[in-house]
Amino acid sequence: MTVENKFDTMTITASTDLTGHQFKPVGLDGLVAETSVAAVGILRNKPQNGDHATVAYRGEMKAYAGAAINSGALVGVTTSGFLITVTGSASVGYARVTAGSGDIFPFLGSFPADKIA
Repeated sequence: MTVENKFDTMTITASTDLTGHQFKPVGLDGLVAETSVAAVGILRNKPQNGDHATVAYRGEMKAYAGAAINSGALVGVTTSGFLITVTGSASVGYARVTAGSGDIFPFLGSFPADKIA
């Protein structure tokens, strides 16, 4: 079971049906984010087009892994709206546990992304 801890949230308006995208990164435009820089947080609920979307932007939250991720790895957003291990690019946090592709896993996140040199 994936657990979470304290996290901060904000509300944006969904620009499309996001009912199937809970725990994926979203942007201020109300769409699933395709890059770490575009992401403002992780979707917490399942809003339809025009509904309020609750987005976690800082703290220990859970998200979908797009590939195998090791505990402690730096993670970022991939084009499919999943988190993957990143190096030398924008990061949105650190994996708290090891996860397999498609797993929901806890990570320590901070949005917007910080650039990594």
